Amino acid sequence: MSKYLRYVFNDFFVIALMFIIGGIGYQYAMFIKHLQAGQWWEKLVLVVLLLVVIQLNNLVTFVKRADFVFWLPKEKEFFAFLRSGLRYSKSIAVIVQIVAWFIMIPFIEKTMVTINIALTLMFLVILVVLKMMLLNFQMTDNYHHNGNFLNNKIFYRVIIPLVVVALATYFNVYVGVIIGIVVLILSHLLVAKLKQQSINWQVVIEKTESHENSLNRFFNMFTDVENMQGAVKRRSYLDSMFKIFNNDVYSVLYSRGIVRDKEISGLLTRVSILGAIIIGAIKLDWMAILIAMLFMYLIVFQLIPYFTNFEDNVFTSLYPINFDLQVKSFTNVIGKIMILVIIVLMIGSIFMFNLLGSLMLFLALVIEWILLIKIYVPKKIKKASSNY
Repeated sequence: MSKYLRYVFNDFFVIALMFIIGGIGYQYAMFIKHLQAGQWWEKLVLVVLLLVVIQLNNLVTFVKRADFVFWLPKEKEFFAFLRSGLRYSKSIAVIVQIVAWFIMIPFIEKTMVTINIALTLMFLVILVVLKMMLLNFQMTDNYHHNGNFLNNKIFYRVIIPLVVVALATYFNVYVGVIIGIVVLILSHLLVAKLKQQSINWQVVIEKTESHENSLNRFFNMFTDVENMQGAVKRRSYLDSMFKIFNNDVYSVLYSRGIVRDKEISGLLTRVSILGAIIIGAIKLDWMAILIAMLFMYLIVFQLIPYFTNFEDNVFTSLYPINFDLQVKSFTNVIGKIMILVIIVLMIGSIFMFNLLGSLMLFLALVIEWILLIKIYVPKKIKKASSNY
């Protein structure tokens, strides 16, 4: 999948990434600078942050769908292959935990009212230990077991990390480290016993395919991905929303298709909410406006390929609708969807902007909406269609 990275880290995205990281870093530095140490809510926030960081990265096995019967004689030997995936997952997870811990160091020192290096390092030990423990338990999920409480996802993903992190934050960090190490040893013993158990092939395959699909969805934001597996979900609670769209054939197809397509609708929801959160967290008006405009462009850019989504359906070719009406219907649907996106982004501006800043953001988004929907999208579609 590394072949897609050159499409992800293109010139425009790298420049945008520099602005985003620079803006967030500046705001984080100002937040730490003006933060008073020892406030009651700081430890609570630290516990939540540590729990979120621990949940990053899941077990990767690299298993491919095959004939289960063929693999049955090799099931005992397959343990070594799964364990190699476990080692790979741990190596990646440790790097992520170290980076997250490094970013949180200033907040940890403010929260714990200390600059003791040893104490700060103990929080890194807790993150690494709990993450390895979590991956070990995820390894056991790939095998058939009796369903005891140790294999309960809520138990090993939430309860154990919460107890360890809370003890380390509110009571004594070394007690949290000791309990975390004990649980890690227990999880290693459970993994060692898996050689004698049967593999739950369906779970293994579903997890691997889910991991690959999540990566493909990310890469698909920047370029077309081969063998992309889509999924459709009926969302009856959104039926009333379709009234805002026209009733012509292609408006019906595009509006319902985008809403029911889990990939596209999920992308719209995630990017819109993420944009609103970033806008609400940045105090520099001009930077927030640039980021909001960038998110608008990215969303429209990702929706344009959906124009050809129904080309394989023979009935759309038989129905007597000319190309210009199809383009008009598509731009109409995209335009109304982007109005909803503008509303979501404006909600984010309410928390940090003054009235003038919010008006400037709204004006910039409206101008960009006109340029994208009235000029960019029709021109892009017609240019792409002329190449066929």
